[in-house]
Amino acid sequence: MRLKIAEILKDLGLVRIQKSAFIGEMTSQEREDMEEVLRRLDLSPSDRIDVFPICDRDLKMHAHIRRGRVERGPP
Repeated sequence: MRLKIAEILKDLGLVRIQKSAFIGEMTSQEREDMEEVLRRLDLSPSDRIDVFPICDRDLKMHAHIRRGRVERGPP
């Protein structure tokens, strides 16, 4: 199921930033449409999909730490 969900999210324009984490810009209508598509999936009782809207201000405070350096701003 995780691979199917990943494909849906990529098809919606989101970018994978970790094994099960995606990021991308969406309007509120696009987010609602995504939630509807995901809601219709045959998830098991233990499956859960979390959606965290992040405002521009908070995204600008993002820190990406790599070996020997810290990068700031959107990924």
